[in-house]
Amino acid sequence: MSKSARDVLLDGLEDLTEEQFKRFTDKLIDSRQEPRVRRGAVDKKDRLDVARIMIDTYTEKRALVVAVDLLKSIKLNQVAEDLEKDALQKCSCSTACSSLLKAKFIDAKSADLVSRATGVESILDVLLSRKVINNNQYSDISAEKTPQRMMSALIRGPIFAGGNPAKSVLYKVLMDQQSYMMKDLGAH
Repeated sequence: MSKSARDVLLDGLEDLTEEQFKRFTDKLIDSRQEPRVRRGAVDKKDRLDVARIMIDTYTEKRALVVAVDLLKSIKLNQVAEDLEKDALQKCSCSTACSSLLKAKFIDAKSADLVSRATGVESILDVLLSRKVINNNQYSDISAEKTPQRMMSALIRGPIFAGGNPAKSVLYKVLMDQQSYMMKDLGAH
C-alpha cells in the first residue's frame, strides 16, 4: 500500500527521540533551503505539524529530500537512510521523490562511483540508446584511458549538465549493470 509523502515523512519524524526532534527542528530553522521555515512556524509544534509545514513549504517531493539532508546534517544517518528507503518504496509520489533521491545519490557518491568504475563502455551504450549522451560525447568519453577517467568525464560532463533526469537514468543503469557496487554504496 502506498503512503503519502506526509505519512512517510511523519513516520521518519516519529522515529526521533524528543532531543533528536528538537535538533531536527533547530536545523530546519537554520537551514539555507529556500523558502525558509521560520522559528514561529515550528516552535512547540508536534511531529504531525512539522511534517505538514515542511510539505506546505517545500512541496511533497522536496520535503522528503530536505528531511533526509537535515537528518544527515545532524548525524542521524540511519534514520535518514530509512526515510530515503521508505520514500523510494512506499511513497505515492514515488516517481518524483525517486528521481530527486536518485539524483542526490549520484551527487553524493560521484567520487565513489569514479573510483570503483568498471564496464563503463556498456554504461555508455545504454546512455547513448536512451539519448542521455550523444555520439560526440560517447566518442570523447570512450577516448579516456581508464574506466575511472571515463566515469569522471561522464559524470562531470553530460550527467551533471543533464541535471536530475540524467542522474536518475545513470542511477537506474548502474543498478541494472552494477547492482552489488550500488548496494554497497547505499543504493536501494
